[in-house]
Amino acid sequence: MKLDLALIGGKVVTPFREVKNGGVTITENKIYEVGQVSNIDISDCKNVIDVSGKIVAPGFVDLLVHGGGGYGFSDDVEKHIDVISNYFIKHGSTTMLASLHAKPWQKLLDDLSSVAKYIKDNPDSNIKGIHMEGPYLNKALKGAMNEDYLLEPAVDTFTEMYEAADGFLKMMTIAPELPNAMDVIREASFRGVVCSLGHSKATYEQIDLAIDNGATHVTHIFNAMDPLHHRHPSLLAAALLRDELKIELIADNFHVHPATMELLMKIKSHKGIVLITDSIRAGGMHDNSETQFSDQKVYYKDQKATLADGTLAGSTLTLNRAIKNIVENTGTKLTDAIRMASLNGSKVIGASRGILASGKVADIVVMNKDYEVELTVIGGKIRYNKSND
Repeated sequence: MKLDLALIGGKVVTPFREVKNGGVTITENKIYEVGQVSNIDISDCKNVIDVSGKIVAPGFVDLLVHGGGGYGFSDDVEKHIDVISNYFIKHGSTTMLASLHAKPWQKLLDDLSSVAKYIKDNPDSNIKGIHMEGPYLNKALKGAMNEDYLLEPAVDTFTEMYEAADGFLKMMTIAPELPNAMDVIREASFRGVVCSLGHSKATYEQIDLAIDNGATHVTHIFNAMDPLHHRHPSLLAAALLRDELKIELIADNFHVHPATMELLMKIKSHKGIVLITDSIRAGGMHDNSETQFSDQKVYYKDQKATLADGTLAGSTLTLNRAIKNIVENTGTKLTDAIRMASLNGSKVIGASRGILASGKVADIVVMNKDYEVELTVIGGKIRYNKSND
């Protein structure tokens, strides 16, 4: 077999196990072989790269990304999407959902159409769909969202968003306690949109009903939801208890304390947690910078983005740093951390990514011992090589 690329000598995380002194070979856009270097034939390979001492992992899958590199997906300029895409490729994200937030109605529809057009025009991009965070959110737990643009759920407005997204609306965050929310959850689920519960004051019973109507996911656990109460269980209790619900975790050590992350690992395990960034345009910007989110000023200092009142406004996280944080601060195994940053998110949206094995799409990340990304491969092609910076 003629091979296009071979990554040889690293610690290969599949992510079910580690293969030390391992190798991965690629032909066309797929993985051909994974295993010990001694068992892999690279005699007929165009490009052999020595990755000794490095970690070789599946490309990361990020389900909640509002922006990065100084730009957001809700910008009016399409070329900014290229900047965001490349910023996250440099940090190992080979599959992402472009996340949009509530805006004046026509501008929101325009954002959906603009991102959908970009995805269609750029099939080799790491942006594969849209996560609509809102506009059906509870104003009492709006977080950094602009409450002036939040709406009550309605099937007709959902249908407008769905059609504007032209088939690329993959996920939507919704508060199930709002009037008519169950109708929208049912309609969205029927159309193949993953309904994620968030920015919500729902009771446990309302979460039960949402699950019956198709909800399968929870947006940024602990954030924009009521805290745990022993007599009045709500979204948080349901998220921890119900196996039907996969939960998103922002592992930046700000949104969720490391001790709480360790508790999450014991309750939900690596099978039930999806690492996300929830990054906004401040990601990659210089410290002490100012930017905006949903027409509100955002201040970036000490790797933390906040509104004027101190409310956390998304994050500046990347998934390689999320892996580092959860491994170093909670004792999570590397295999489990990488699974939460790759395979789990892929399974949520049916992306068929996140595993290093023969026949799988060759989306691969190479990191050094400090979890810095040195090489990113998408569809068998090298899209980022740190040595060329």
